[in-house]
Amino acid sequence: MDFTLKQLQVFVAVVTHGSALAAARAMGLSQPAVSSAIAELEKHLGTALFDRWKKRMVLNERGRTLLPMARLLLVNARDLGQMFGAGKSQVGGTLRLGASLTLANYVMPDTLSGFVAAYPHVKVEVACRNKIGIISQVEDFAIDIGVIAGECRRPDVEHRPWLTDELCIFAAASHPLARRSRVTPADLSAAQWILREEGSGTLELFLKALPSGTLPLRTTMEFDNLESIKRAVEYGSALSCLSRMAVKREVEAGRLRVLPTPYLDLRRDYYFLVHRKRHQSALLNAFLSHCALDGGTLAHSVNRPAGWRGGRKARHPKATMRHKGVRPD
Repeated sequence: MDFTLKQLQVFVAVVTHGSALAAARAMGLSQPAVSSAIAELEKHLGTALFDRWKKRMVLNERGRTLLPMARLLLVNARDLGQMFGAGKSQVGGTLRLGASLTLANYVMPDTLSGFVAAYPHVKVEVACRNKIGIISQVEDFAIDIGVIAGECRRPDVEHRPWLTDELCIFAAASHPLARRSRVTPADLSAAQWILREEGSGTLELFLKALPSGTLPLRTTMEFDNLESIKRAVEYGSALSCLSRMAVKREVEAGRLRVLPTPYLDLRRDYYFLVHRKRHQSALLNAFLSHCALDGGTLAHSVNRPAGWRGGRKARHPKATMRHKGVRPD
């Protein structure tokens, strides 16, 4: 069985980009070279990996079985190259990170800026997805590490705690509820809502936190974009629920107002996700160590509470977000 890493790279590229032509452009190869590599791989494996129909290539069952295995082989080969190519004293290479929308917009930019400054030979590629999308990418080895809100109970995925955040219900500053000292469950039930899309960790926690009598909500719009939600709420009459970090600037500017709902527990934890079969490379360990120690970089949004000891946390009512002691083991 003499298939090559190059053939596996071509196979993954065809799946990722959707066609042999698109994969050829991405890899700087000719389309015949891509088609030849796929044909040789199928010959060595003794099975077709795609169903061909007219000019389309659709991944079949055998191809879907091979895909995560091929990605894992390529990840391990890349880690080997980085380990011995960069030298023992130098961390380098490419880290593929998947982050939920809130983290990608409001936490990771500062964290990653500090990380690449500390490790100048590192490149980070960030994919923004909702919770379900990130979990799927970790399972398929499409990314090296994911960061999501809420735990992941998939057997092949290890989750490690990082930060604690809190959601809030908010409205336009001109909304009638914005002048209330208390907003009741009945008010929430009667309101119109603009919410995150299905599969979002934010939506999942919000719906779980609501009293049963408020459901179902009158949802008028769904977005997978945080800025779109904020603008739609600001210029409309609906309510929404996002991280306090996401609405911080608009609230400070007086355009949005956080509604008082003390009876709702909207705290949530962020977790790193790593596939259990994935090799713990020096680059991945360096990133986890940086996140665990990065108190200064996130000072505007992350506070270490009193009693913080690197692996255990104490709830602190004034801390919107704080470290939970990630261990790079």
